[in-house]
Amino acid sequence: METLTDQPESPAAAEELAVLCVDDEPGILKALRRLLQDDYPVLLAHSGAEAIELLRQDAGVGRIGLILSDQRMPEMTGVEFLQQARVLAPQALRVMLTGYADLAATVAAVNQGQVWRYLNKPWEDEALLLLVRDGLRQVSLQRDNQRLQALVQAQNAELKDWNQRLKQRVLEQTALIRQKNVALSQSNRELRDGLDSMMRSLACLLEMRDQRHQHHSLNTAALVTLMAEALELKPAEGEALRAAALLHGIGKLGISDALLNKDEEQLNESQWREYLQYPVRGQIALEPIAPLRAAGQLIRHLLERYDGTGTPDGLAGEAIPLGSRILALAEYFDRQHSGAGLALDASLALAGAELGRRFDPVLFPLLVEAARELYRSFELDGAAGCRRDLYPPSLWPGMVVLQDVYSGTGLLLLRRGTVLTGDSIQALKRYYDSDPPEGPVRVLCHS
Repeated sequence: METLTDQPESPAAAEELAVLCVDDEPGILKALRRLLQDDYPVLLAHSGAEAIELLRQDAGVGRIGLILSDQRMPEMTGVEFLQQARVLAPQALRVMLTGYADLAATVAAVNQGQVWRYLNKPWEDEALLLLVRDGLRQVSLQRDNQRLQALVQAQNAELKDWNQRLKQRVLEQTALIRQKNVALSQSNRELRDGLDSMMRSLACLLEMRDQRHQHHSLNTAALVTLMAEALELKPAEGEALRAAALLHGIGKLGISDALLNKDEEQLNESQWREYLQYPVRGQIALEPIAPLRAAGQLIRHLLERYDGTGTPDGLAGEAIPLGSRILALAEYFDRQHSGAGLALDASLALAGAELGRRFDPVLFPLLVEAARELYRSFELDGAAGCRRDLYPPSLWPGMVVLQDVYSGTGLLLLRRGTVLTGDSIQALKRYYDSDPPEGPVRVLCHS
């Protein structure tokens, strides 16, 4: 018996598949060795027992790729040997060599030993060499395929694990992003609510200087909001327009009380020029505040006229920003209705008389609809329900304020017609602690 270590070492041979030749005749083994050894590592065994030992030694290596076994051998036939070889080296191809026309042995070799091929003795060298070459090539291809399959399976398992970890990571990141978005949305709502409250408070402070136009900024803001909704303006445009309505008078802070309390027709030329500067002053005042910059642009063009004779830039028609055209029309109407005390229809008639000269005619129908809707909501005298005077702890959402509510220092907190909400009631509670109004809140209860 020869082992693999008995074969010549070479870098190429170390990677080649070996051929195991099994025969009880030494001459046959020598002939096989001479025929094959120039091309392949060759192992020789003189019996089935020796060959089985060689297969056991090779079990952890797998160098043996093809087995050539004689059928007629003492102690163990070729069929018996190949049956055990099939278990010990299932990857190796098995070839039966027989010198007898023994059909039964051949059938047994095929059925029990699962031989790959069989050859009769004496063999043809070329046929045997071709058989060995094809057999070892097939084994090599099978092993390469097995290695590739194992590699693919390992990579698939790794990819599956990576995908699972990635999925988990994505889920975790998505949950984290969702949490941050919720927190950011809440923060943005708080900022918007805070900015809106600040603008409303500032509008009330501005109107405390001019008692003739109480609620004017709030009314104007309500009107432009309704008109913006009718025009289906983008949310950002509607917000800028409402802010401009609330703060359109901020530039008047630089005007003296003596000048501010005069009617427009009482102003001389120099006083009129000074008065006309308030929209630009309002824009400059809001310019440093990024969220109010767009509102400042609308305020700047409040006194432009549709026919181009206005100030400060002499813009005409659609060259005037749409928000400024809406604001100018709504502001003028409410100043006549709420400030001068004219009836609703009379105030609308005055505004209508200025269409095409001062105001955009296309916007007038929107004003009419908005004005009738807004001021109809203030007509509460005939509304059904009980009327009660309550302090904040007894107020409930849904109640309607019947009289304007002012803080102790004169700041408008809630206007007539306001529908109470949980937030507005909580705000009232804070004002009653810090700057309490005189007396309770008069409300309309619907139940």
